[in-house]
Order: sequence, then C-alpha cells, then structure tokens
Amino acid sequence: MNLVRRPRAPLHHALHAASANLPTLLLIHPLGADHTFWDACIDVWRGRIACLACDLRCSGASPGADEPPSIDTHVADLDALRLSLGIASVAPVGCAIGAMIAAAYAAAHPEATEALVLSNPAARSSEEAARRLTERGRLVQAGGMQAIMPAAVERPFLNQTDDARRRSYAERFAQQDAARYAQSVLGVVDADVHAELAAIRCPALVVAGEHDVLFPPDEARAVRDRIPGARYVRFDGAAHFVPYQMPTAFASAVLDFLADVPRDESTGALHLEQ
Repeated sequence: MNLVRRPRAPLHHALHAASANLPTLLLIHPLGADHTFWDACIDVWRGRIACLACDLRCSGASPGADEPPSIDTHVADLDALRLSLGIASVAPVGCAIGAMIAAAYAAAHPEATEALVLSNPAARSSEEAARRLTERGRLVQAGGMQAIMPAAVERPFLNQTDDARRRSYAERFAQQDAARYAQSVLGVVDADVHAELAAIRCPALVVAGEHDVLFPPDEARAVRDRIPGARYVRFDGAAHFVPYQMPTAFASAVLDFLADVPRDESTGALHLEQ
C-alpha cells in the first residue's frame, strides 16, 4: 500500500512587512505563550524590519498534535511556514524554549538563516528541569492550568514589577487549553541542542536576564561559547523573558546587532561566515 504524506497544517501567524533591506525576523515564543508575546517588540520593529510571529504547534490558534511535539517537529513546522509564505531567508529570534527551537532551526536550515538571536537560552534540559517539566505536564493533565498557578508565572517573572503587562501574561497563560499546553511541555522534556549550537555559522546574539533562575546567565554564556563568534549581552533587571520584560531595550539591541552584521554590497543580504 502506498502511503500518502499529508502536508503540514500551517501555523497560525501574523506577518508584518517592512521596506527595510533586512532579513525577516522569525519570532519564536517561549513555552506557554503565543505570538502576542512579541507585540511590544514588534511595535519597535514595525516599519523598520519585517516580522513573522507565529503560534507554535499546540499553542494559540495553531494546530494540535497527536503526540507531544518535539523541537524537531517545531523546526519542521517553522520551515514549512516560511516556504508557504515564499520567504527566502529569516533571522530566527527565540526566547527560552523558543531559543532552543531557533538554534535547532539555524543548524538544520543554514541556507535560510541569515542571523540568529537567542534570548534566555540553554543548551539542554538538565535532569532537574526534565523532572520539573514532566511533573508540570502531568499536573496540568490531571488538574488543568490552575494546578500550576501562580508558581508557573512567578518563577519566570522573578523580581519583576506586578504591573499590567505581568498580569496580562498571567491571565493569558492561565486561560490556554490545558491539554494542548501539557502536550507542549511533555514534547520538550528532553530538549537538547548542544550539538546543534556548534554547527551554527551565521552571526548570533545571545541574551541573558539577570534574574533568570530557569535558564540562568551562566547557561546563556555556555550557549554563547558553543556558537562560533557569537555575541553575548546580559539585561540587568530582567528575568526569564527578556523580550517581554524589557521589550524596547531588547528590540533596540536586535536592531543594533543586525546593523553591525556585514552585508553584501550588491544584494544587501547579511554576510554569512562559512
């Protein structure tokens, strides 16, 4: 019997075009968020650089999955989305688990990756992190999102002001579909991009948050050390979600980074180190 491979259902996304001769930013949200995670950053980038923000599989309005989606699944989804939109190349920008997905994308698709920004990254899930993620997934499966509240928001927002943006994030997090969130969590329990980091050859910026206790600055520096020529910056005052907690400063840092990357004078494309 011949098996027919079904095309991937497209991820829910928002594409913000711009006239600037810069790569499209492929914005990859952290676990438990959706494409609106990037809204405040996009307000800074709007009109200056194209932005493609999407909901990962099992998140937001994107399709679900029959089994917990792995990092490889997310990478395949993202490249299918890029191709469906006719975008030749991107600069992935990811946060937390989204940063691990961004790194895996850059390693798997070097021909389509012009630059890379990893915020609050880690090279792999530690045994403790894997245990916590597994427990979180099971708790949500049994008791819904309220079973992990408010701790699930308190840790990534350590030492952050209890303002309207933090409350908005917490409300959106708590209201998401529990079964789909559990799938997302269980899919990345054993996340590991240690080998992929060393294969990255595009210009890269690694960002850490001073108060990040989930993927601390030491882990971000270790990620930087694995990527040839990568830059590193720590945002004092921020925690696990630098792009959300300091969006204007983060968005400006991304623009400054891209402006410093050498460009091909004839095409305007970013120059990639081979």
